[in-house]
Amino acid sequence: MNRRRIFWLWLPLAVSFTLMMLEGPAVQSAIARLGDPETNLAAFGLVLSLSLIIESPVIMLLSTTIALARDTQSYRALRGFVIALIAGLTLLTALVAWTPLYDVIVAGVLGIPQVISDAARPGMRIMLLWTAAIGWRRFYQGILVRHGLTQRVSYGTAIRLGSAVTTAVVLGRWGVLPGAQVGAWALMIAVLSEALATYLFALPLVRRVYADNAPPEHPLTWRAILQFHVPLAATSLLTLLVQPLTAAALARLQAPTATLAAWPVVFTSLLVLRGWGMALQETTIAQAGDSRSFRPLRDFTLIVAATTSFVAALLAWTPLLDWYLGSVISLRPNLHDLVRFGLQIGCLLPALTALTSWQRGLLVAAKTTSSVYRGMGLNLLVNMTALIVGVMFQLPGILVAASALFLAIVAEFVYLQRRYTAVVQEQSGGRLSSTAVAR
Repeated sequence: MNRRRIFWLWLPLAVSFTLMMLEGPAVQSAIARLGDPETNLAAFGLVLSLSLIIESPVIMLLSTTIALARDTQSYRALRGFVIALIAGLTLLTALVAWTPLYDVIVAGVLGIPQVISDAARPGMRIMLLWTAAIGWRRFYQGILVRHGLTQRVSYGTAIRLGSAVTTAVVLGRWGVLPGAQVGAWALMIAVLSEALATYLFALPLVRRVYADNAPPEHPLTWRAILQFHVPLAATSLLTLLVQPLTAAALARLQAPTATLAAWPVVFTSLLVLRGWGMALQETTIAQAGDSRSFRPLRDFTLIVAATTSFVAALLAWTPLLDWYLGSVISLRPNLHDLVRFGLQIGCLLPALTALTSWQRGLLVAAKTTSSVYRGMGLNLLVNMTALIVGVMFQLPGILVAASALFLAIVAEFVYLQRRYTAVVQEQSGGRLSSTAVAR
C-alpha cells in the first residue's frame, strides 16, 4: 500500500465531498441576489440546519454499508433497514413542517426571530423527501466504495451540484419565490437527482455481486446492524446539533440578523475545504484492514491537513476573499468583515477535520464505533460550553460561533487519538511496542 494508491481511492471521494460542499455557496449566491437577502439567508440556514438534524441517522450509512455489506443476505438486510429508517425520518420531517412542533422547536427552543421563522417554514415543507433521498444514495454510495468504484460517487455528486445550480438559476430568474424557498427547491431537486444517479450507477454492480442466494454462515441481523450503526448515527446527530445550537446562541447576541446571515457563509466556505479531510474517514475504513496501510494513510492525512488549512488561510487573509464574497456570492458589503473574521478564526479547522476523520476511520475499522460517538459527544459538550460562555458575556457573535467550533474539534481529536492508542494496546494484549506508539 502506497500513498499513490491511497490518493486515487481518496480523490473521487474528496471531489464528491467538495462538489457537495460547493452546493451551499452556490445556493447562497442565488439567494443573495434576490429580495431581502439577510432574512432569506438566515431562513435558508435554519431550514438546512433542521433538515440536517433530521437526516443525521442516515449520514453514516455510507460507513455502515462499507463495513457490513459483505454478501447477498447482508445487502438485503441493510437495504430493508435503510427503507424502514428513511420512512420513519420522512414522517418526522412532515411532523416538523406541518404541525405546531415547528413553532415549539424554532421559536421556543431556538429562539429564532419571527420574521426568520416565518420565511423558513415553507422551505421545511419543500424539503420533505430530503432525508429519504440522502439515505438511499448513502447506502448505494457505500456499495460503490466497498468495491473500489469511488469515481462513480463523484459522478453522482457532480450531477447533484449541476442540478442545484440549474434549479437556483432558473427559479432566481423567474423571480416569484422568496430566496429561502429557492434554496430549498434547489437542494431538494439536487439530492433527488443524485439519489437516482447513484442507484443507477450501483445497479449493475449489485446484480453481479449480490446475486448469490446461498445462505451465509453468519447472517447479518437488524440487531447487529443497530449495534454497529447507532453509535455512528448518534455521532452524526451530535455533529449536526451544533448548527441549530449555534443559531440559537447567535439569536441571543447583538445584531442577530446580520450574524445569522453571515455565519452560514463562513461555515459553508470552510466546509468546502473540510470536505477533503472528511473523505479520509471512508478512505481509512476501506484500507485499514491492511496493516501496511497505516503509515501511508497517516502521511497522506498530514498532507491533506496542511494543504487544506493553507488554502483556508489564503482565502481568509488575502484580497481573494473580497473577490469571492463580492463577485461569486454577491454578499452585501456590510457582511464582509463578519465573514472574514470567522474564516480567520477557523482557518485551522480543515486540518483538524482531516486528522479527526482519519482517527474516526481507524476506530470504525476496529469496530469501536462507540468511541467515535463519545468523541463527538465531547465535541458537542465543548461547543455548547463555549456558546453558553459567549452568550453570558455577550461576546461578538461570529467570534463565539467560530471559536466554539474550533475548540470543540480540538477536544475531539485529542480524545480520539488517546482512544485509538488504547485500542491498539487492548488488541495487542497490553504489549504495545514503541514502534506502534510512534505510528
